Amino acid sequence: MVTVTIDDELGRLLSQVASVRGKTLEQFADEALRRAISENGGVHRTVRNGLPVMVVHDERPTIDPDKIRRWIEEEGL
Repeated sequence: MVTVTIDDELGRLLSQVASVRGKTLEQFADEALRRAISENGGVHRTVRNGLPVMVVHDERPTIDPDKIRRWIEEEGL
């Protein structure tokens, strides 16, 4: 288990929503965080060597450079 500190206003809001949904604060926060992470598809942005990079979860299919080249040619870009 990990302890996370959030501001008081967000804590009150989380508690209110959890209560309305019949869940504990811990249950609601756990579900909300898991949903937020999964909706993102395991992709997050970062900067490497001064360039923006999207780090993709290992389970996502890789991007095939040949398909990208063909698409660029087909679109006339």
